[in-house]
Amino acid sequence: MSWERIIGQHRVKQLMRRMYESNRMPHAMLFHGPEGVGKDAVAIAIARTLNCEGGAWDPCGSCAACRGIAALRHPSLKLIFALPSKDDEHSAVDKLSADELDEMNQQISEKAENPYHRIRMSKASVIKVSSVRDIRKEASFRAGKGGRTVVLISEADRMNSSAANALLKTLEEPGGDLLLILTTARKDALLPTIVSRCQSIRFDPLSEEDIRDGLLRERDLQRDQVDAAAHLAAGSYAAAMEMAREGGLLSREEVLQYVRDVVLNNPVKLHARIQGILGKEDRQTLVRFLVSVASWFRDVRALHEGAPGLINSDLREPLEKFAAHYPDADCTRAVDEIEHVIALLQKNVHLATVMIVLSHRLRSCIVPPP
Repeated sequence: MSWERIIGQHRVKQLMRRMYESNRMPHAMLFHGPEGVGKDAVAIAIARTLNCEGGAWDPCGSCAACRGIAALRHPSLKLIFALPSKDDEHSAVDKLSADELDEMNQQISEKAENPYHRIRMSKASVIKVSSVRDIRKEASFRAGKGGRTVVLISEADRMNSSAANALLKTLEEPGGDLLLILTTARKDALLPTIVSRCQSIRFDPLSEEDIRDGLLRERDLQRDQVDAAAHLAAGSYAAAMEMAREGGLLSREEVLQYVRDVVLNNPVKLHARIQGILGKEDRQTLVRFLVSVASWFRDVRALHEGAPGLINSDLREPLEKFAAHYPDADCTRAVDEIEHVIALLQKNVHLATVMIVLSHRLRSCIVPPP
């Protein structure tokens, strides 16, 4: 993947280039910022640049290192992510079943095809010590003349305590040409001692224009899908891609059901609805859902103000009924409440509690207390 294919993040790319050209690349970096904005993608691009046989900032794309790293199948790039292993003593990969190995290889292939893809393994919740203990061995080997071995720990906040402590030992005694890159959307969930030993690089939400331009490079995406996804994605290219693909925007019907349950204020139904929304407690999926809820209130506000155009144009009829039935709904405050919760989700908060509190606050925006 060439640098030109990294969506936005111009400040980060300039910083990486200055480090590379001045030969001041640190031994460990922490890429932190919202989900789906290119943290892993930049890490993979760095690995290609550092190991390309051409020795230039822009990798050639044709040498063995460029091809291997692009496929995520090269000794100069070690990718660490959560695996469904019950054994924390032996190699996590060695303990995978045949089906789990197939799933892992499929996920890696999807990541190679699209570095913005988030690897999701069934029954995998944490990164265990068995996945990181071999990092120290990597430090004693060179990736090759002029190259560096890059270890990418994706979603580093998912490390369990043993894995985090094992990583800390490596950070305290770096060696060889090893470059550690940790990526996370939850910086606060990492050990402060790990954070302090890495050079922190902040990634920002992407602009709607950058997301739209990136999506328009993809095949088989309609312009109306691209425009809606870029607007709803809250700065996440990965979320926009999922939304823009077939069926990606169908969750808006679920948004309608949630808003109805909020208004009716039936505790049992609302609790069941929230549990269904949370599912496997995937924070990024919840963010996308909340962005869609915010778009609902923005559309209601537009109807109240007589503004042209709706984000959820296919839901015009229920939106018009809602706007007419609740002419005094404070949609601006509702959007503010939702955006506050989206910001909280970058921290280690209890999802169900946050959603229950939000639901009550949204109801007070729609139906002011007597």
